[in-house]
Amino acid sequence: MGINRYPPPPRDYFRHLPVRGDAPDLGVEVGSWIYRLEGLDLALRATLDAHYRPFITAARSEGCHRVRVLEGGVDPYLPPDGTVRPRFHPLTLGWEGDLLKVRSYGFVGWVSIEASEGEIALSRSEYERGEWSMENYLRVCTAWKAVREGGVLLHGASLVRAGRAWIFMGPSGSGKSTLATISRTGKVVSDDLTLVRPSPSGFRVEATPFRGTYLGGEPLKGSFPVGGICRILQNKENRVSPCPPDHAVANLLASSPFVVDQMERSPEILANLKALTATHPVSYLHFSLDGSFWDVLRDS
Repeated sequence: MGINRYPPPPRDYFRHLPVRGDAPDLGVEVGSWIYRLEGLDLALRATLDAHYRPFITAARSEGCHRVRVLEGGVDPYLPPDGTVRPRFHPLTLGWEGDLLKVRSYGFVGWVSIEASEGEIALSRSEYERGEWSMENYLRVCTAWKAVREGGVLLHGASLVRAGRAWIFMGPSGSGKSTLATISRTGKVVSDDLTLVRPSPSGFRVEATPFRGTYLGGEPLKGSFPVGGICRILQNKENRVSPCPPDHAVANLLASSPFVVDQMERSPEILANLKALTATHPVSYLHFSLDGSFWDVLRDS
């Protein structure tokens, strides 16, 4: 399926859609941003509240990113592919002026990063469950909020050790979840997505509810200075090798979901990654399955 085969609908599509429900608003903390989810139905609100429990916060009226949840009233927004559950589908992105639009199986939506607001219309089908659609939408919002302020949302695991966050990036199947599970020390922020934001003291990893499949221990919250960035490769032994600067930026770009194909419109994406590698050079980490990879990182 081509990524642009089913473009998102125009903003006008959302104007006359009803809200999904009348449950109380829900506040979700992602990094230090707060998303205020409005118009949820009671069942979906309860599911999100349980799923994001450590990151649930007051749905304050100011200083948050408002997301209005609407009832799409249609079956999946993309034709089902015949599987019981949808396979991975790259979200279709589009632009309408400064509005970013998005479409996937279970939802369509738009977001204004500048105005800190947006809308998501959920399909009536559970082919892609409502909570999955909500999280995919929030991930897109978070990726672009990070870009606008000089950061990036990386497809990578992150672990905190000695107060610093190490990022281990790589494509699906490279071993991010495996590395997080076998680590003998440190605490896991996520085995899937890592939010990196600039600060006056340098780049920092901020915890989000996008933990991936890792279930060990309580979710970690907080903000941590970046200790290092590695492109991971499974091997029989642990070792670290240098990554040339041009390869480093390419590896980071390949690990930047939701924005990787938008550089022509937003050249700051590349500038952000170059700034990150300038202060935190990327290394190749070849790791074995014995969980002792921290030894070679300490030595390097």
